[in-house]
Amino acid sequence: MSSRIARRPFIASAIFTLLFSLGSAAQAEWPEKPIRFIVNAAAGGAADGTARVLADGLSKRLGQPIIIDNKPGASGVIGLDTVAKAAPDGYTIGNSNLATYIVTALTAKSLPYDPAKSFTPIAKQWTQPNLLGVSPTIPVKSVADLVNYAKTHPGEIFYGSTGNGTALHVLGALFANLTGAQITHVPYKSAPAAELDLAAGQIQMMFSNFTSMEPQVKAGRINALAITGPNRSPMLPNVPTIREAGYPDLEMETWGGVVGPANMPPAIVEKLHREINAVLSDPEVIKKHEKLGAKVAPVSIADYRQMLNADSARWGEVVRRNNITLN
Repeated sequence: MSSRIARRPFIASAIFTLLFSLGSAAQAEWPEKPIRFIVNAAAGGAADGTARVLADGLSKRLGQPIIIDNKPGASGVIGLDTVAKAAPDGYTIGNSNLATYIVTALTAKSLPYDPAKSFTPIAKQWTQPNLLGVSPTIPVKSVADLVNYAKTHPGEIFYGSTGNGTALHVLGALFANLTGAQITHVPYKSAPAAELDLAAGQIQMMFSNFTSMEPQVKAGRINALAITGPNRSPMLPNVPTIREAGYPDLEMETWGGVVGPANMPPAIVEKLHREINAVLSDPEVIKKHEKLGAKVAPVSIADYRQMLNADSARWGEVVRRNNITLN
């Protein structure tokens, strides 16, 4: 009897060790099936393009297909809601960016998820500056000229954006706050639609995505006064930065990253983060991002979280000051 009792702790320990090993092995085998990558934008755009570049490289490293699932609509809410409601097992991830992840959360009257609690930040992927462009129909050659012109023509400057409560709307509002210019917002359904009216003189200025506006600038249809990033672009080397133009508080870059549902296993998050950053270090992947007007920008998970918090605070202040809503 005493021999049996003595053996029980050994048997229990052996069973625990076996179960722990099986659990670790199962976790180490992730992923065992395809991963769904929710893109909260339509196929063919820059957000879709950067997601597909990442998915291709990540699939090769993980040994499983990464299936792009486009779910555009509602300023990114539909796609993000799909991610938020997915099982937190690492088999559903999604793209995030400044416009849909931060600004929409600040300007939407209601959301089907909690922006602060429904997601797991995984990796920052890319950054991209915006351009401040003006119509050739107004006599301005610099940001200072634009500010002076707006102040001497109050109520005559209209600025376009991609819609009420969007990132470009908020950036235009910040411009008005910092310069004291009296400018009027005109929402559009897309950047190209707004740029078409900008070139024709129906509106006089707008901040727009670099990828979208750059061809219009090179064609001479829009005059670019500044780039909002910290550095000049080799694609438009004569366009000064917004800091060089005298408005450092307007400096900003939009960004894209990857998130998953809340409560993902830390080991899977760390593996995804590590493999995504490895993909982003590939020179070919870097070139493919550059062709899409983006710059790869991997950071640690901690820095990614810090950036999300900082952007929420910065743009939240602008949204509240100007009473901006999505609808």
